[in-house]
Amino acid sequence: MCARQEKIPDDHFFMRKALALARKAAERDEVPIGAIVVDASGVIIGRGYNQVETRKSQRAHAEQLAIAQATKKRSDWRLDGCTIYITLEPCAMCMGLIGLSRLEAVVYGARSPLFGYQLDNQLETQLYKKCIKEVRQGIEAEAAAALLKTFFKQKRNLP
Repeated sequence: MCARQEKIPDDHFFMRKALALARKAAERDEVPIGAIVVDASGVIIGRGYNQVETRKSQRAHAEQLAIAQATKKRSDWRLDGCTIYITLEPCAMCMGLIGLSRLEAVVYGARSPLFGYQLDNQLETQLYKKCIKEVRQGIEAEAAAALLKTFFKQKRNLP
């Protein structure tokens, strides 16, 4: 008799969870960005949404908050074997934290034309390459981009 192997949900499943957090940020008048950290067995161990305005801190990015929750849950700052799902391409600050936290994969939705880490290719350190084994982009990108566009149109009172 074979043991039943449970299937870990796919990238779209986890990105939809991050999008729900991004909507929560928008409801609180924050830029709608959400992030979750998932361990190797497919369990969500960290959740965060943008809270820069609420906390009056430039460090209150969704990624930073999700990573802080995940490290607390693990009782370890090392998040080996984990993947982070972010609705928007991470900035250089968050990508640095992702690398330092030893997350193995980064999955994001929409690209960030203003602050995305890929804009700073000259700043990309060996630290990123050493720990982060994979970066997957464009997962639920249309939904993530639409959420951001709607938010900024409302902020600017555009039709």
